[in-house]
Amino acid sequence: MWLARRRTVDEAVTRLTHYGPAANERVHTHLAALQELLTLESEAFAALASAAPEVPQLPLPPFGMTDVTETVISLTEERSRRQCT
Repeated sequence: MWLARRRTVDEAVTRLTHYGPAANERVHTHLAALQELLTLESEAFAALASAAPEVPQLPLPPFGMTDVTETVISLTEERSRRQCT
């Protein structure tokens, strides 16, 4: 799997750099910019993850133990039913 992926990347880079050093430099610049974006996104995600509190989730109630007596088919029907009452 890794070798197949590596071969695909090598073929793509070969096609992109076929036109000489100028194209090679552009590919390198684009890859460096992508790497910088990925680094910045990783840092932003880490900051958000560290700031987010870890709140335990309450378990769902057992099925059938709720006080719902009917099934709502659509939100529109439920809204109109509530407006009429």
